[in-house]
Amino acid sequence: MKPTTIFKSLVLLLLITGLSYSQLINTELKLKSDNSSDFNMSSQNKKLLEKRASLYQKPTKKIYFVPGGKIGMFFLQGDFNGNQMIALEAFGKYVGDGFWAEISIPFRFKTSPAFTDIGLDVNVMYPFMGSSNKSEIDPFVGGGLGLHFIGRDRDDPNKTTVSARGGLGLNLIAGAVFFRNYDFNIVLELKYFNYLREFDDMRYQGIGLNVGVTFPR
Repeated sequence: MKPTTIFKSLVLLLLITGLSYSQLINTELKLKSDNSSDFNMSSQNKKLLEKRASLYQKPTKKIYFVPGGKIGMFFLQGDFNGNQMIALEAFGKYVGDGFWAEISIPFRFKTSPAFTDIGLDVNVMYPFMGSSNKSEIDPFVGGGLGLHFIGRDRDDPNKTTVSARGGLGLNLIAGAVFFRNYDFNIVLELKYFNYLREFDDMRYQGIGLNVGVTFPR
């Protein structure tokens, strides 16, 4: 074989080898680029999902404020047994880990004869489920004290028409919070209230059944 033929064959072989190696390098770079893009897309999707999930999480602060309101009926006991009052309540609660402190303004009233009660209560509640529990229902118990101002129309013509008095009242409460993982919570509670002093020589006490809503986010 002539030297020029051998030379030409070597040059052709080198060219073919170079082109093959170049194509292999390009293929590897493309695969790395695709994998990197997939990784970046996966990271972006993960961050997006984490961001969306954070929108549906409750506040992570150790203590946070939750407003709400309640409506219900208050069934008088003892000396006023047999009477019912409409109960309205605006409240806010400071939620901590394993408890919440509730500050409320209850207002109860009835007509024929007129009877009203407005107060300022401070109660502490202890839920059965911890904050890490994802159950939709959380029973609780609690209680507290409040300053109440009560008044009523008297039936006795020998006394003044209206009687009013202020004093401390005791609350004992049991209930449950529903829809805990939503943007709102429903509260159902049974509340025993006892006015701790006599009113017109009678005891003012009763049991309330209330339903309420709170907005924890």
